[in-house]
Formats: sequence, C-alpha cells, structure tokens
Amino acid sequence: MHAVRHRMLQTPTLNTTQLETRQPAVCKAGNIPATSRTISAVPALPALPACRHFLNLTNGIEALPLLESLNISYSFVRIPSTWCEQQRFDLILTNLDASFLLQLALGHCCLVWDFGSRNKKRGIPRALWYGVEFVTYILRRLWFQRCTDAWLRRQNVTSVFERHYSNLDKNTVAKLRYYMRYIPPGATDVQLYGVSKATIHDPDPGYYRDIVLQHVWNGRSETASQLSKLPEQLMADNNLNQGNTVEDGIDMQSSNTAEVLLERFGYKVFLGGMYSVEDYRAM
Repeated sequence: MHAVRHRMLQTPTLNTTQLETRQPAVCKAGNIPATSRTISAVPALPALPACRHFLNLTNGIEALPLLESLNISYSFVRIPSTWCEQQRFDLILTNLDASFLLQLALGHCCLVWDFGSRNKKRGIPRALWYGVEFVTYILRRLWFQRCTDAWLRRQNVTSVFERHYSNLDKNTVAKLRYYMRYIPPGATDVQLYGVSKATIHDPDPGYYRDIVLQHVWNGRSETASQLSKLPEQLMADNNLNQGNTVEDGIDMQSSNTAEVLLERFGYKVFLGGMYSVEDYRAM
C-alpha cells in the first residue's frame, strides 16, 4: 500500500465559487502516477434482485413498500445530507454499517435509495450526488488504489476529494481497510449507486415512523392494527395503486430489469458524478 500520511485536520471548506472556476484535476497522491487514472465505462446494473438494497434513513424509508411488493430484501444505511453539506466525512465513513461495507467489498451491486425534497422535479438528494460519490471515491482509492475523477454538479473535484482522503483520521482508515480481506479475486471496483425520487414528505417524521412500524416492527398492539392498511398516499407515492406490482408479468431476472423497473416506478438511477446528465445546482 502506498504511503499516505493520514492525519486529523479541520476539513477545508468547499464553496461553489471554487468549484465553478476549478480546472479538471488529476489525482497525484501517494505513489500512484497520474497516468494510472481510469475512466470507467458507464456501469450496467444487474437484475434488480441481484443488487443489495439499502434505504437511506430517513427519507429512503419511503421506498420500503415498493421493495416489499417486489419481494426484494433490503437493509438500512445512514448518509445524512447535512453531514455531506458540512463535509463531516470522517463521521460519514465511520458510521457506515458493517453489512453495507461487507457487501461492497464482496463486489455486489449496492443501491442506496433516497428521496429528495428541495428539487421536486429531479429529486436527487445530496446524500447521493455528494455522499455516494465521496464514499465511492474513498473506497476505490483505499481498496483498489484506483484514481478516478470525482464530479459534483458537473464540476471536477478530484483534488478536493483527494485532500480529504489524505486527511482522514487513522481510525477511519483502519475501519475501512478491515474489509479489504473480503474482496474476492478478480474484483477491481466498487459498485455503489443511488436510486432516487422526489418526495413531499420531508420533513414529516411521523410519516416515516408509520411505514417502519407497519413493515419492519413485528409487534402486535393497537398501534399495529391501526397501521394494518397501507395509506392511500403511500400507495400513490410508489404507484402501487396503478397496477405496478410484481404480478404484472415482469421478468425479475432480466438483465435490464433494474433500470426498466426503476424507470417504470418513476425513479432515477445515480451512477456517479461523471455519468450524470442532470443539473443539480438547485439541490
């Protein structure tokens, strides 16, 4: 492993003005030469059931009924948009769940589901276009010594991400390195992507609490019985009242199932900043 001095420093502020005037950056940290930079081809998602699904707390809970209607297993992760905005990257990385990191290390396609509220049309939350982009960059650098460009809002921020990578706390680095032992032979990349949609329920903690109590909590009480019927609004949010269920004859094992299904239910796929064609300035 190349020698990179990890030290704990105050995270420098990344402002919009700097991004708009920044020239395309090249990763030059450690012993990795600039010529080793790689630009991946546009990822092709596997069938939806073949991916590992993580609902980002809190808004990602809204996708829970849809995944259950498709008989798809899911778990949870927490990448707060606020932490991304504040650039609390050590906190983001140290709070990543063990199951989440293990699935990524094993080379599985991992989809983080989240809902955006600021831009009702595009619905891409900061936790995806910023958080997922940063996590992917760090894991590529640490696990595979890959130096790929990082993009935020159509701006190349590789040098900024590289500086954050070099300044990570040694305990954060140690935690992430632990999962390298589970990387299978032949694995060369991190398959981490986002799935998003706009929401009208942020902030409404009671809305998300009710979904969790109905679908995750197995307790039997008066509260559970009151939640026994899926609210009409929740059905409308996921198009479940329009015949869009797994019973419609969808081939769940089709190679195009993931993107076809996600588009059918009104979701957008975030494959990474360099592949993004959306303008996220309003987010």
